[in-house]
Amino acid sequence: MDALGFVLLLAVSFMSSIIGTMIGTAMLFLPPTMIFLGIPVYTAVATSRFSMLGIGLGNMTKFSLKNKIQLKYVLPFAIAGVIGSVIGASYITKINAELLKKVIGILMIIVALLILFEGYIESRRKASKIKARHHFFSILSGVFIGAYIGIIGGGGATLIIFLLILIYGLSFQDALVNQKAVTLPISIITTIIFIYHGLIDYKLGLPLLAINMAGGWVGAGLVLKFNNTWLKRILVPVIVIMAVKLIVS
Repeated sequence: MDALGFVLLLAVSFMSSIIGTMIGTAMLFLPPTMIFLGIPVYTAVATSRFSMLGIGLGNMTKFSLKNKIQLKYVLPFAIAGVIGSVIGASYITKINAELLKKVIGILMIIVALLILFEGYIESRRKASKIKARHHFFSILSGVFIGAYIGIIGGGGATLIIFLLILIYGLSFQDALVNQKAVTLPISIITTIIFIYHGLIDYKLGLPLLAINMAGGWVGAGLVLKFNNTWLKRILVPVIVIMAVKLIVS
């Protein structure tokens, strides 16, 4: 990769870490950008996931200082997600690379639609006292989402947000904040497996990790201050365009 491509990648990573913190879509931008820059698809997914640790650390530091994390909602989801991520990450190299690109593109479109109809989904939420059935559905969802993040990753955080809304009746902002406590342990376990398989490009991953920590901190501050409706309207068309390019390439 030439110097211009590297600078472009850093810029995309920083912006996606801020955007991903605000609506949970960082992995929808970074892996496709790396693939467009000529990085092999497995390396793009693995290196992006490694760099996402920076966003998680930046987010969790900021949100923890503000006492925004509620473990009663995220602990069952996170534990189940870790189990699922072990399964998914272990099988990533067994999926055809071209097929994987197209699957990423299709799922990007699905996630874009979820973002577009976020208002309707949130209107269906019903906050209630936590019961065993809530945790049951949380655990089932955690295994599925963990496996999904381990294999693909893009849009996993967004899916967790909507599942927390539907399962526990959280508001969008509360679900967005607590989603970080679910994705961070999943990302850690997934990254360890990717390291074992030798899929991570550290020359790219370490600078991206550092810049994502900064972006995660900045994005967490913005989440606590601003409404992100305008951001969703801008990003949905961009996500769809990138998805179509992946599918047809």
